[in-house]
Amino acid sequence: MAHPTFAPITCTDSGGGGEAVVLIHGGGLADWFTPLAAEPALRDHRVIRLVRAGYTGAPAPRGLTVAGHSEQAAALLDHLGTGPAHVVAHSSGCTVALQLALDHPDAVRGLTLCEPPLVAPLAAPADRELLRTAFGPVIGTVMAAVARGDLPAAFDTFMTLVCGPGHRAVMTQALGAGRVADAVERSGYFFTEEMPAVDAWTVEPAALATLRPPVLLVQGGASPDPVHRLIAHLAEMIPGATVATVPGANHLLPLTDPGALGDLITRFSRATVRWC
Repeated sequence: MAHPTFAPITCTDSGGGGEAVVLIHGGGLADWFTPLAAEPALRDHRVIRLVRAGYTGAPAPRGLTVAGHSEQAAALLDHLGTGPAHVVAHSSGCTVALQLALDHPDAVRGLTLCEPPLVAPLAAPADRELLRTAFGPVIGTVMAAVARGDLPAAFDTFMTLVCGPGHRAVMTQALGAGRVADAVERSGYFFTEEMPAVDAWTVEPAALATLRPPVLLVQGGASPDPVHRLIAHLAEMIPGATVATVPGANHLLPLTDPGALGDLITRFSRATVRWC
């Protein structure tokens, strides 16, 4: 069921008395987790799919930081009375989820990070120069397209970089052409506000070492090597973190393999309840 808008964010909420699973989507597409929310593997959970500020159709606050997104999520979960929840995030949403777990550890029972973004605070140190030299020029092309008002070119260039050239077909098959077209039309927020906020976000290794909730790191088997090195780097920094690989998947994993992701989340959440 849909939930009324709370401040500049909203959510869908399956209701019920099961353990809460909170889904925090990545950038550019509010529906990254729409297929996952409907997965039978999660039917015994209360599934709450957040729609973050900038994606609801309502104006988002200017200059909203990753910490700001995190505080909005924490306020909504408190409003919904979820209690400690299993938080699942994808791509740039992983920065919000990590900040939430650091700032509100009592709100997070377990943390699943799916394909975290290749940003400097999370990437393996050996890849940081690669991100600047290889990714930097493509991002420059993206922002030039945004500046001239060509959001379709910006969207496709960015998604090709992080998801591969087949992203449009996958998104359309999973969500329908209308939702993809709507995401493209609204993507200006992602490029002009969210990307700078994620780029400005920092987290110290010492802080990651203090994370209290258990952490599951999920990667696609077909994702590029820098993603796999990022996951390995995070696993070294976060005590007790578990790594899972979905064979043949890449950054589009929530759309191509929601069943596999749902199964991983369910097994992890059950283990987390025992841990708690």
